Amino acid sequence: MSLVQYPDSDSDEDNTAHAIPAQPSPSPLKSAQKRKYPESAQDDLPPLPAAFHDLYATNARMSTSDDPSLHGGRKRAIPHVEGNWPSHVYLEWIPSQTESDSLHALIQHVGEMLRLQNDKRPTKLTVPRIIPSLQSDLGAPLPLHVSLSRTLQIRTENRDHFVDTLRSSVRKAAVSAFPIEFLGLKWVPNFEHNRWFLVLSTKKPAQNELNRLLIACNEAAGRCGHPGLYVGGHGDGPMEDNSCYDGAKRRKSHHYDCNDVDFSDRFHISIAWNLEEPDPEWMSLVKATDLSKHIQSPQSGFDVVKTRVGNVVHNIDLRAARAGQNSGLD
Repeated sequence: MSLVQYPDSDSDEDNTAHAIPAQPSPSPLKSAQKRKYPESAQDDLPPLPAAFHDLYATNARMSTSDDPSLHGGRKRAIPHVEGNWPSHVYLEWIPSQTESDSLHALIQHVGEMLRLQNDKRPTKLTVPRIIPSLQSDLGAPLPLHVSLSRTLQIRTENRDHFVDTLRSSVRKAAVSAFPIEFLGLKWVPNFEHNRWFLVLSTKKPAQNELNRLLIACNEAAGRCGHPGLYVGGHGDGPMEDNSCYDGAKRRKSHHYDCNDVDFSDRFHISIAWNLEEPDPEWMSLVKATDLSKHIQSPQSGFDVVKTRVGNVVHNIDLRAARAGQNSGLD
């Protein structure tokens, strides 16, 4: 089977050996023709080792310049600068085969629903071309994620400092491993509004773990001179200005109070994307989708905060769930 190109988790955060350099995936032009196996044989394959995905956390570079034709029309939001390492902090979800099948079916359902509704309209609307984010170009399954940072540009000489600062901040947050529950389906744009994402919104966890981790990650980013996620300003995702994060105060102190900030409505898992801005009618139609008819909440929760710095993935273990704490989903 083809190799995946996105990260998974490893558990030994105190061992520097777990920061595993990613290996470039083979060019699609040079890849051998895929073997076809009986469906029953595929079902019997064991899951990949936990550290496997970290080896393929980045795609092979196909051009030294920004060429949207190589990426389905997507444009680089931040120009590449020599010595800068694009970095991202996130929680990773690796769907099971059943969950992956349900996600594919959900995306297909959305496309068919829009086309059927459009056929009923006397005046036709543009139906976005929705591209799933569930597989690599070679057809390998890709992990999905909940973002805890923007895409940060970290200088070579600052990589170790950023990872150490992030690890310290996450540990101080004292967040235990926790489950995730889907809330609904919606579209969200990136900051430039030149790409839209079909996403699964998430329910606020029982112990407010997502906000607590976001605060910790934003504090680490701030101490290293980088902007936080969902705090206003230019960057990834819909980041309208928020009065809870005043720029002047942020320069003096990077302490954010979880009790004063709640970004629960911002956390999400992207499952597909499109370049066309959906019409408001399509956005309302998608938002009204009964998600429970298509997919259940994940079987596994989050127990690791991951940060990718360039082509290296680092893992920060969350604390084991406390005795008596509900580790499952209703």
